[in-house]
Formats: sequence, C-alpha cells, structure tokens
Amino acid sequence: MASVNNKGEANILPLSYGLSLLKQLLPVPTHIFKSDSHYYEKFDKGEHDSWNVFKTDYEFRVRVVQKVKQSRLTIIADEKPVVYGGVACADDLILIIGPISITEIDQNFCKLYALKHNAENVVPFMCSVQKLASILLLIHSSITGEYIYLSDFLKETVLSDDIIENTNKQFARIFSEQSQSLNVRTHNPGLFEESIKNAICTGDVAGLKRALNSIYSSMRGTLSRNSLRSAKNLAIVDITIATRAAIDVGLSVEEMYTISDGFIMEVEDCKYESDAAALAHACALRCTQKVAKFLSDQKTKSTSLYVDRACQYIDHHVNDKFDLQEMCSKLKISSSYLSKLFKQEKNMSIGDYLRKRKIEIAKMLLRTTDRNISEIAMILSFNSQSHFGRVFLKETGMTPAAYKNSKAIRDSLL
Repeated sequence: MASVNNKGEANILPLSYGLSLLKQLLPVPTHIFKSDSHYYEKFDKGEHDSWNVFKTDYEFRVRVVQKVKQSRLTIIADEKPVVYGGVACADDLILIIGPISITEIDQNFCKLYALKHNAENVVPFMCSVQKLASILLLIHSSITGEYIYLSDFLKETVLSDDIIENTNKQFARIFSEQSQSLNVRTHNPGLFEESIKNAICTGDVAGLKRALNSIYSSMRGTLSRNSLRSAKNLAIVDITIATRAAIDVGLSVEEMYTISDGFIMEVEDCKYESDAAALAHACALRCTQKVAKFLSDQKTKSTSLYVDRACQYIDHHVNDKFDLQEMCSKLKISSSYLSKLFKQEKNMSIGDYLRKRKIEIAKMLLRTTDRNISEIAMILSFNSQSHFGRVFLKETGMTPAAYKNSKAIRDSLL
C-alpha cells in the first residue's frame, strides 16, 4: 500500500489528505485559509465559486477567519440557520467548514442570504449541528491531541449570549409574576417526585395513590407558555420517571421502554390537560403494579439456577425463533434434564412458558402501540398471523382483534 510522503509539502498534505477522505463520507464545503485571510485551498465537489461566500464577500471572510483564529475551535452561528465551523491548524492555517444549513430553509431566506454576500442563490449543504461539531472535534483532536466532549463543545458554541440572556430574563419574569401574584403557586419540593419513585420501587400501590393525591401534586412547574403543551411535557417527565424506576428494580428494559413509548404517544394526542395528567398517573400505577408482582414472584420463587437462566434466556430471545438445543448448549445442560427440571419447578413445559411470554408481550404491544396484528405476529416470530391468533385465543380466550378493542385495555392501563 502506498503511503503519503509529506516532504517539501509543509504540513498541508496530511490535512488535505484527511479532508479528501472526509469529503467522501460527508461532502461538506471545506476551505483552508492563511491566518491573514488569504485563500489557500478549497475542498468541495469541484464546483465553480459563484456560490462561495468566502470568494464573493471578502469582508465576511476576514471576520470569520479572525473569529476562528481567536477561538481556535468554534461554530459561528451569527446567520442561523446557516452556520460555519472553524479549526485553527498548524503552520498558521485556518480550516473553515460551511456554509452549512442546520435545518431546511426556504427560497426567500436563500435569496436574502445570497444577496447579502453577493453570491449565487444556492441552497447550502444541510447537516445537523452535532455532525458538524463532531467533524470539527475530530480534526481538532488529530491536530492537537486534545479531546473535548461533544456536549461541552456544543454548550460553549451553540448557546449564544442572546439565548443565555433571554433565559435569565425568563427567570426574572417568572419570579416577578410569582412575587406579585396574590395566589402564588410554588413548585413542589423534590420529596414529591421521590415519594412517587419510592412507591413504584417498592410496589406500594396505596403509597403511590397517596403521593399522587398529595397537596404538592398541583404545585408543578411550567414547561411551556402553552398550558396544554406544558401539561404534556410534565406528563412525559412523569412517565419517564415511572418507567425508569421500574427498570431500576429489575423489570425488562424493552418492556418498560415500550410502555413508556405507548403512553407518551397517547399523551401527544391529548386535547385536554386533564387527559395528559391522567395518562401519567395511569402509567405510574401500571409500573407500580408490575413491580409489586415482580417483587412478589421474587420472594416466592424456589427455582433452580438452571431454570432461572432458562427463563432469562427465553425472555431475552422472546422475539426470535426458539431453538431448545441452542439454549441448552449455552446453559451447558442436557435438554431432557432441563425439560424435567422446568416441568417440576414451573408446573409447565418450556414450550408453554415460551408461548405465555410471547402472548404477554403481544398483549403489551396491542395495548400500547399502533402496530397491526400481522406485524406483531412477525415481531414475535410466529409462523403466520393465523398461528398467532390461535395461540392468543388459547391463552386469553379472546382473539387479538377482540382484545385490542376490548375494555381489558383500559382495565390494564387504569
């Protein structure tokens, strides 16, 4: 394999080599300048320069180059949603990526942007600010050996002084409104959320209901100027807290995330604030009941290590085609001995347990998602929709369609 020899090429060749490869991954317009703003090199699709604001607007070029030179590593967002990224390199070179659009922009904005810089009206390349920041950090770290967290870099560069100042003004406005109001609604103490989490983690349904109906339940923060949006945001926070608490106890991550997603989607469709709050309460109750059952099962179980591991294996592979021999091979036990143990300790066969778990997951998907019956049958690796229907009917006494449309859904939620 041929290697690059950079003798006689200063230090521009390794940089240009890296950028030529980067261009294949993400074709962002990239420019290299000397620190005096002299245009050194351009990496793009080989297009003409009529769109290139760094060629058509010299004063703008100087301002951007000087900003990068001073900060060494930055994102310039003075013309949002069009932004530029810059890195100071070795040998007095400045690398600038842009213009980049971080959202879709309309033709009117493009025309005004082009007119401002005496350039041709071309829609800028679009990519997320996270991708742009990642490219800059990769280049910066390869040059300096310094590693900066992406979140820290975005916080320092994307949060402008105006945003921070406006946020501080919001703090002042909210405080002023509260202090002048005769009917001040304070925030609830952190103990409110803790009492809900503790009730869920211990499976204490009565304790949860006491917490949800405490005097602090009406003392919630305001998360949006729109009251319905604020109620939805609060409900989403509460749903997330509830499902995370259940996960911490040991419930299935996949099952809890599915429940969380289902409740959140319903919250987003709410037309009334009270409905959003009711859904959040229903989710908390659902999680508490599941934890209570989980903890009860943990206390009363007297299964062997092999049966425990078999159940865990089945739960982790409930969506897959099941192979008994493969599972026994991983558990290092014969299939006949495991089958005998399983029957003795669980009072059901391995196949019965597998079907039971599949139907439990199917019921959850029917309750909390918009997936149709054929999709659920495929997800759970049934041979066909009709096979799924027969097994579901045998386990529940109802068809999947009847279950999805039944009162059982509401009962399971509330």
